[in-house]
This record gives sequence, C-alpha cells and structure tokens, in this order.
Amino acid sequence: MNKFFTLLVTVVILGIVNLLTAYMFNLNFVDVSIPFGIVAIFITYIFTNKGNAISRQMDMQIQGETGIRMAFANRVASHSFVFIGSIVYFSLSLLTTFFTYKDYFIS
Repeated sequence: MNKFFTLLVTVVILGIVNLLTAYMFNLNFVDVSIPFGIVAIFITYIFTNKGNAISRQMDMQIQGETGIRMAFANRVASHSFVFIGSIVYFSLSLLTTFFTYKDYFIS
C-alpha cells in the first residue's frame, strides 16, 4: 500500500508542477506534459538509482572525510517507485496527448 501511495503522490506532484509551469509560461498543459515527463524521468533516474555515479561519488567523499573505509559491494541497479511514477506520468501524458490531438494523428 505504501508503494502505491508513493507512486500516486509522484504522479500527482508531477501533474501539479507541470500545471504550474504551463500556467507560468502561458502554455497549454498537454503541450508541455511530454517534455516535462522526459525531464522528470531523467532527473529521477539520476537521483534515485542506487548504482549510479552520484551515489558512488558521495560514498567516496564520505570515506575521504571520515577516513573510514566503506565496504564496497557491487550494487544491482534498482529503480524506486518515484522513478516508476515518472514513467507512469510520461505514459499518461502520451495517452492524453494522443487523445487530445487524435484528429491530427489519424488523418
């Protein structure tokens, strides 16, 4: 239940931020949703993936400051529910865009 709640909150927050961005720049919500979804996927992948370079660099920085050698284990790349929520948001924005502009795509 907690994972589903995290997924739902991620999609809602991305929708609200997308709405605010579209309102601020006087753009259509649907037109901004696909690029916003791609940026959200990219940002959440960088900050939530456990096996990426940013987390390893932070481990090395902590090791250099404290002098305590941390046990290094090869981490398996796993994706958080925030990342999956970003993918769900992007998928929903693709569907919404297709249904909004279906006359353009079909004819």
